[in-house]
Formats: sequence, structure tokens, C-alpha cells
Amino acid sequence: MGTFNHKAVITQIPPLPGVYRFVDSGGAPLYVGKAANLKKRVTSYFQKTRLSPRIRLMLTVVHNVEVTVTASDNAALLLENNLIKSLKPKYNILFRDDKSYPFLRLTRQPYAQVLHYRGVAGDDDCFGPFPDSDAVRKTIDMIQRLFRLRTCADTVFANRTRPCLLYGIGRCSAPCVNRITPAHYASDVASARALLTGDSRTVERDLRTRMEKAAEEEDFERAAVLRDRLRALAVLRERHFVDDRKTPNADYVGACCDEHGACVNVVMVRGGRRVGERRFFPVHAAGATESEVLAAFIAQHYGSTSPPKIVLSHRPTSLPLPLASAVIRSPRGESKMRAQQAATNARLALALQRSHQLAAADKMQALADRLTLAKVPRRIECFDISHSMGEEPVASRVVFVDGAAQTAEYRRYKIAAAGGDDCAAMHEAVRRCYRRAVSENAVLPDLLIIDGGVGQVRAAQAALQEVPTTIFLLGVAKGAARKAGEETLIMADGEVMQLPPDDPALHLLQAVRDEAHRFAVDGHRKRRDKKRRVSTLEDIEGVGPQLRRRLLQHFGGLRGLKAAGEGELIKIEGVGVQMARRIYHFFHE
Repeated sequence: MGTFNHKAVITQIPPLPGVYRFVDSGGAPLYVGKAANLKKRVTSYFQKTRLSPRIRLMLTVVHNVEVTVTASDNAALLLENNLIKSLKPKYNILFRDDKSYPFLRLTRQPYAQVLHYRGVAGDDDCFGPFPDSDAVRKTIDMIQRLFRLRTCADTVFANRTRPCLLYGIGRCSAPCVNRITPAHYASDVASARALLTGDSRTVERDLRTRMEKAAEEEDFERAAVLRDRLRALAVLRERHFVDDRKTPNADYVGACCDEHGACVNVVMVRGGRRVGERRFFPVHAAGATESEVLAAFIAQHYGSTSPPKIVLSHRPTSLPLPLASAVIRSPRGESKMRAQQAATNARLALALQRSHQLAAADKMQALADRLTLAKVPRRIECFDISHSMGEEPVASRVVFVDGAAQTAEYRRYKIAAAGGDDCAAMHEAVRRCYRRAVSENAVLPDLLIIDGGVGQVRAAQAALQEVPTTIFLLGVAKGAARKAGEETLIMADGEVMQLPPDDPALHLLQAVRDEAHRFAVDGHRKRRDKKRRVSTLEDIEGVGPQLRRRLLQHFGGLRGLKAAGEGELIKIEGVGVQMARRIYHFFHE
């Protein structure tokens, strides 16, 4: 237990709810936890004999315990969640995905709007959380096909004078121009709300009743629309819906652990429909049990979210009190089977990740051997330049650590050098990147790859000498036929070599180079397309961003604005007689 006098510290800890932090001799946090009774919880660490190896190791370096008292268990849960994510303690099981889950939002306006949402929705109805934005978009598409609810912004909705394209393709009922009665639209909203809560039977029954009523009233056009919706609903349920009426909104969470790490697999069901799954690989989880990992996952990912039912594959070691009622710890029947399937998928994902890691380790070792490096290059960075005949040049930098892409560390650089000069662009990008890295004492790469020939390599070498820093530099140039496997490797000293097409070291270099190229091309295309999409309105004297926005919103786009007369233009705030005449003549001369 080291030299830490835990008895003296524990006497000062109150028996109140809060958060505790074990810290080392330098004050760095080792572990963050929460407790309904801080005194009992901290005491238990020094009384229990059956602690995990990870916690036993932590206790050997503990120098002090810091506590923060909170008003309630719920407040302790939220504080613990925030501290774990901000401090990243060494001995906590950490889940790095810190993005908030997306929701589907259905507003409570007279003509309700359905939209993708993150954050607090106020009084509106929110359905979710969903695993990712794509799942939300697909669900919105389903709602549009079945119920034709609007998705447009309120400003657009209030200023429409004719239906938009969505009405023409059968995705919106055009309430903006009164193509549907408020009563019928309200019925569609109610049906959408019922479907999103998993009550598809009620939706089917309501659609059938409305269809029969429309037929009796000889409104055959509306009856045909409702008939098509019934057919679409039947197909949707057959393809996507699960038979679980007890828990139409649930997360099935499975975990798997081995001596190297852990994986948590979450299968999300919303409205009785499986909308996707996500997998998480926590750090500091080697040697942990499934129960420990699930306890950490629930606390960190549901701390500030009102969750649906959570069905677990293993009993967690502990549960936050605010979430205890949502967690099904001993599932049965279909729920148990789905939780076990989630755990099986977690085991497969963990094995696959391990095989990728081993393959990457072999490739990095092969690369070190081929380049006669003193150590295996665990951190590799690569630069590439992209432009179109000198237009909008962009430099990219990608980062790989242990063979895995670190997308959060990717960067793009807007190049000020003359367009078309790849060597000057490479010099500028490398100099800017590593001058900042050295000044901020950031981690430098073990190997820097330049996608290009001798000229780009020399430009990068000159930039590194200006910083200055010593990084092993390697150029990867495409062969004469620009075929994969014929690349030429260029050293900083001018030495040139080629590797066999089946060499694992070459495969690693190709993967890193191709990712840098993809990232550079994507960045260049976005900048180029954005520049080319700039509205011609900016060429009109006196039309600034705010007036341009008002004009486009009022007329529904550039086409509607071109068709407007001077009398219609004058009605817009900020448009006088002279400005209206100027805008009109700009489009009609």
C-alpha cells in the first residue's frame, strides 16, 4: 500500500454523496469514482482483499484522496462523468467517444416539423438516442415517405408561395401552402408519433380506418394515398421491425474482455425497429471484467441522457442510482438473447481488432527492418498536396499510431504559396506543422512520409531544418506507370529503393499514403466547390450577407428571386426602390 496513510485521510471524509479522486505524489489523478456515502466507499478500498489487479496496482502509488461533496447521487454521477472525460485518469476504464447521441425531434407546432437534433429540445418530442446521424436521417426519410411531414425551417415554411420539390416527389404534404387541412396533418403527426414509440399496430389500424372513411366519402385520391402508406408500413415492418412489444425502445449492451482489452457492443432499438449498433474499445481496460466494463460504460454514456431500457449481457459491479430503474440486469427470453448476441458481436469485434493490431505490428517491424531504423516507427505522419491546375491548393497531414488511423489528429492546411508549385506548398505545410509542434512540445512522429518525388522530399527536408528537428524522412513516389506496387522510396540523403509488391512494409506505406491523398483531395474539393457555389448576388453592389439571406429565404432560392418583379422586391426589408431596380436589372439585362 506504499507510504500512504489512508486511516488519517479517511477520518476527514464525510459520510455524504459525492465524488472521490485518488491522486499520486505529483497531484495527477489516478482514479475518479462516485459514492452515495464517500466515507464508506473510500474505506472499502483499504478493507477488501478481493480487488482487481488494476485497482491493487493503483493503490501502491496513491498519495492522497480528494473528495467533492454533492447535493445528491445524481449530481455525483454527472460530476464523475465530467471529471473522467476531462481528467482521463490512468486507472479508470475510459470510453473515448465523447460525442452526444443524435435524436429525432418532432416539434409541437400547429404544423409539426421533424428534424435531426442534438441537445435539449425543450417542450418538443424527442425520440432516441440513435447510434449515429445516418440512423436519424433514415428514420426521417421513413417518416417522410409514410406521413409526409415537413422538414423545412420555419423561415422557409412561413415564406413559401408554392410547394417545394418534396411535395412533387411525395415526401411532403405542403402545409406551407395549405395543400392539406390542419386536421389531416395533425392525424399524420399523431401516427408518426405512435410509430416512433413502437406502436405500429395502432398506426396500421388508424390508417386503415382513415382509408375506409375516405372511400366512403368517395375521396378516392386520398384513399389511394392511405392505401399506399399501409403497403409501405407492411414492408417496413417486415424488413426492419423486431418482435419485442415489451421494450420497443431499448439498448442491448454486451461486453467482452480479455487480457489485452475490452469491447462494448450496443444494439439500439427505437420504436421497435433496430436502427443500428456501435462498438466501443475503452482504454485502461486490460484485466478488467465484463461487469466492471459495463459499470463504467453505463456511468459514462448515460450520465446526462435520459435513457431507454438498457438490457445488459452481464451484471455490472455497480449502478448509478438515477439509472437503476432503466437497467434490466437479469433479462429473459428475447431480451436475454439479444443481449447475448451483443456480447457475441463484442467478442468478435475484439478478436478482429486484435488481429489487426498484430498485423499492423508485423508491418511496422518489417518497415523498421527495411529502413534500418533504430526503433519500430509507432507514430507515422504523412503529407500530401491537392489542387486543380493551381486552384485552391490544400495540404493534408494524417497520423497513424500503431498502424491505426488517428482521425482526430488529422489536419488540413490552406496553402498561401503560388498555386501549382507542389514543392513550395509542401515546404509551407511541413514548416507550419512542426514549428508549432516544437513550440508546444507536442509529440513528434517516428517517421514522416511525403507523398511525392525528390523535389517534395527536399522541400520537406529544408522545412524541418528551419524548425529545427530531426525526424526520419521518407518520400513515396509513384512509379512510371503509377501502379500500386511500383512505388519508389526516396530517403532524405537521396538514396532510392524499391520494395517487392507483396512486402508488408510497402503495404503499410501505401495505406498511409492513400489516406493522406484521400484527405487532401476531399479538402481541396470542398474548398473549390464552396468557392464555385458562391451566389451571383454577391456581385450586386450593396447586397451584403444579411440581405442576401433574406432575399433567398423569402423567394425560396435564386430561381424564385430571378422571377420576382421590382414591386415584389421592394416588400423585402432593406430593399428600397433603387436597390430593387438594381437587383431586377442585374438578372434581366
